[in-house]
Amino acid sequence: MIREILKDLANFSEKKPFLMVLIILIITIFAGISATNIKTQTSFEKMLPQNNPIVQTLYEVRDEFGGTDVVILAVKIVPTNNPNKVVDIRDPRVLRAVKELEESLRTVDGITEVSSPVDTLEKLNGGVLPQDIDTVKRLLSKLPEEQRRRMFNSDYSMMIINAFTDVGGNEKKNVRLMQDIKERINETPLPPGVEIIPTGTPALRDLLDILMKESQRFTTIFGFIGILIILIAYFKRPITSILPLLPVIISVIWTGGAMGLLGIPLDMATAGIGSLILGLGIDYGIHLIHRFQEEKRKGLPTDKAIEIAVVETGTALLATTATTVVGFLALVFAPLPLMKHLGETCAMGITFSMIVVLTLLPALIVIEDYYIIPFIKRIRSKGE
Repeated sequence: MIREILKDLANFSEKKPFLMVLIILIITIFAGISATNIKTQTSFEKMLPQNNPIVQTLYEVRDEFGGTDVVILAVKIVPTNNPNKVVDIRDPRVLRAVKELEESLRTVDGITEVSSPVDTLEKLNGGVLPQDIDTVKRLLSKLPEEQRRRMFNSDYSMMIINAFTDVGGNEKKNVRLMQDIKERINETPLPPGVEIIPTGTPALRDLLDILMKESQRFTTIFGFIGILIILIAYFKRPITSILPLLPVIISVIWTGGAMGLLGIPLDMATAGIGSLILGLGIDYGIHLIHRFQEEKRKGLPTDKAIEIAVVETGTALLATTATTVVGFLALVFAPLPLMKHLGETCAMGITFSMIVVLTLLPALIVIEDYYIIPFIKRIRSKGE
């Protein structure tokens, strides 16, 4: 029965290749639109089982007591040749800048509380910000040594601003929060020799979001170029070399569409799914084209060569795809959501690769053999 289905599929692709391409193209467009709905997931607690008592208690504490995450803004001295540079982080110019930034941060949506050593100094000075460093030193001398160590580092080159936030695991809110904080930092006039760098859990999540997207683009593009070079070296014909790549590129788009449709997020495990599918799925196209060329060398016409290639290669592809998918689906039963997402996306990606190779690739081979190669030959003959 499977062989008959594959035979009918091959005949349809051979007789109506452009219709097959159109069908695949329409599905790909819808998948591409759905892929825009993929959500990024960088929240640590979202990477853990949501029914775990520890995770559930975290959500409960956050609901009852507000933000549990802190954006730490490190205010530190950096090297500069400016003669007016700051040499002591207790410099009143720095304190004024920190106070201005604090007031600005309190208006940011998602920040529940802001604190820094400036608040303590202001309180000790009767609610007025100290105007000279000697006053700052005098005020600090009134505090216990342990408290002073928590306000400034040992060589007075750094202090921190704590901005508590209640954005929780909401990715969009976290990205917007960090954008707002970076804008407020850029808008704050700092004296020469001072910079402010945000860190802490929300900042690391924002960095992770950026790096995951960059990694996804880089690994997919690098994988595409690397595979294309190998294909050109193997087939020695540029057009033929591109043909097996097109189905796996489409399967990557289909996988992205399925992720958007099913709500599977882009996380640390699925960020490299594009290159994984390219590497795992390219074999299918190579086997099919190789078998087609082998049958053509025997003197068979294109329609018969396509039929044999699809039927004989297709049965093997079905078996190898089934075993690979089962292996990846085993990850679905892992307790970590990260592993589950990886298993789901890889299983879908490999399945889509097989489907697109058996449907689109035969049509592309026919188009190349019936239309592109004769056209190129006519162009060359005219040039000669």
